[in-house]
Amino acid sequence: MSMSNKTVLVIDDEAEQRELVRAILRTEAYSMLEASDYDDALAVQKTHLGEVDLVLIDLNLPGGNGDDLAEALLAIEPHLKVLFVSGHAGAALCRFFDMPMTDLHFLQKPLRPALLLQGVKSILESAASAH
Repeated sequence: MSMSNKTVLVIDDEAEQRELVRAILRTEAYSMLEASDYDDALAVQKTHLGEVDLVLIDLNLPGGNGDDLAEALLAIEPHLKVLFVSGHAGAALCRFFDMPMTDLHFLQKPLRPALLLQGVKSILESAASAH
């Protein structure tokens, strides 16, 4: 099954990170939307309601942390799949943001292309098989 019609919303305050992710996603023909902070992400989502399959969120964002943002996005579209990224290690990060470790889709920065694509694909495939 081709994943090429899937759209990923990438939320990261660093333009270079968004460009890196765009280049990686393009190799598998994913569409990409982008946002640089909390408010921007909500605005993009509302503009593209029903179009986003996966949200890739940097946990450390201006205007609010990525976990709060994920909850806000999911409140609007409960079907969204979320993949968190951060430069901090997973367990320490979850303590820092007071997040549960359970079933956390998480990638460590610096992002490695193969791991990013594998993470995106596995989350989208698990979503596809759930319906």
